[in-house]
Amino acid sequence: MTRESSLWPWLLQRLSGIFLSLGVLIHFWMLHSRGGPPTYNEMVTRLGSPGWISFYLFLLAVLIYHGLNGFWAIFLDFDTSTSSKAVFKLVLYIIGLGTFATGALILGWKP
Repeated sequence: MTRESSLWPWLLQRLSGIFLSLGVLIHFWMLHSRGGPPTYNEMVTRLGSPGWISFYLFLLAVLIYHGLNGFWAIFLDFDTSTSSKAVFKLVLYIIGLGTFATGALILGWKP
């Protein structure tokens, strides 16, 4: 680890990977456990449930964090200026927030 990094991003990257693995397993099991693809009505019912919306929002947030933190870790391997790091971090935040907001709207989340 470099001076600019800390234990928390490293630890959260590993934990988010574990959560992603479990979340994807649950997702695939729920979609394919009935012997075929879910019907439209099953999906409407599932996405009408606050529990499933919360599950998918959590899965989306963990996925975005894991992916963008991975890009940030790769970027830190390059010797760049402090200003370019700040700009890249801002771009990652904008991408992350925009992607999460879009996903939340698609899932039908109403704040």
